[in-house]
Parts: sequence; structure tokens; C-alpha cells
Amino acid sequence: MKTRERILLTSLELFNDFGEPNITTIDISNEMEISPGNLYYHFQGKDAIILELYMRFEHDLIELLESPSRHKLAVDDYWLYLHIIFEAIQNYRFFYRDLSNLLAKYKKIQSRFNRLISRKKQMFIEVCQSLKKADFLMATEEEIEALADNAVVIATFWLNYQVMRHKNAYDSNYISLGIYQVMSLIAPYLVAEQRASLQSISRMYKEKTVNN
Repeated sequence: MKTRERILLTSLELFNDFGEPNITTIDISNEMEISPGNLYYHFQGKDAIILELYMRFEHDLIELLESPSRHKLAVDDYWLYLHIIFEAIQNYRFFYRDLSNLLAKYKKIQSRFNRLISRKKQMFIEVCQSLKKADFLMATEEEIEALADNAVVIATFWLNYQVMRHKNAYDSNYISLGIYQVMSLIAPYLVAEQRASLQSISRMYKEKTVNN
């Protein structure tokens, strides 16, 4: 593996484990057992590393967010799709861990992240509209808009909520509980058969967190 790639992967791991504000380029070079000068040859400071990691995260997430419009998904696929979205966020969780301060600090990321939030909302709207078109979901356009806003709020700030309540919020429980919350939002608007199916799936997520 090339040094540049190792720097990015090591930085991502350290940022995720300890938080971006707590990690310096010296910490990264020490972890990799390379000189600070070697690191600087590839990235001229931590800002450049953060920006590169964000661009990768954005690319991966946009690919996922565009999947429902490119592929016709079965109803059950939407819940698996939701799980994949949460896993993608988990993989780059340091962005969400201290989101307000990070966006204020890295202006180049702020506007891009705002557009990403808008794309998340549009994706949730499209999913709800697809379910409505298939007669699986009964909701007005205003209700779908509100559902999308609430789902994006959960996906964006669920990690912060869990961190405030639990010391270790980064295990599979975090993902399962977040998915359960989004499912709970959608369930009341589903027709009876689909609601029963969703409640069965969501129960598995809830029971998983209890048993762990």
C-alpha cells in the first residue's frame, strides 16, 4: 500500500477513535512510524487530510443516495438500504462526532456538506414516493416532506445523541438504534401488511441492542 493511502487510512482510524480535534499530524506520523516530513510531502497539513477524507466520504455516500433512483428496489430492500447508509456514516463518524465545530473550521467542506444534507432529504422523499406509488404508504406530500426532514435529522445527529447518553456509542448498537428510530417514523404511514412486516424487522433491530 502506498504511503499516501496509508496516511489517509491511519488518519481516518485515529480521527474516528479519538476525535479529529485530538489528533495532530505528529500523532499520525508517530502511529505510522514515518517522519513528519514524509507525511508533509504527501499532505501539507491536517486540513488537506480532512478534505481528502471528506471527498471520499461524499463520493461514497452520493453513490448510495443515488441507488434508489437507478435501481428498482423491493420494499424489504429499502430497510437494508437504510442500514447501508448508516454504515457509511459510521465509517466516517468523526465528521458527525463534532459536526458544528468541524464545519465552522473547514469552510471548504461546509457548503458541500449542506448540499449532501439536501441530497439525503431528496433520497428519503424519493423512497417515500416510491412506496406511495406502490400503494404501500399512505401520506400527503406535506407528510412525506416532514418524514424526510425527520429522517435526515436522525441520520445526521443520532451519533451525537448517543455519545451524550453513552460512553461507547460506536458499536453496532448505534447503527441498529438509529435504523429503528427511522423505521418508527415511517411505520404509522404504511398500509397494514407492510406495517406488520416493518414492525417485525424493526423489532429485530431493537432486540439486537437489548441482547448486546
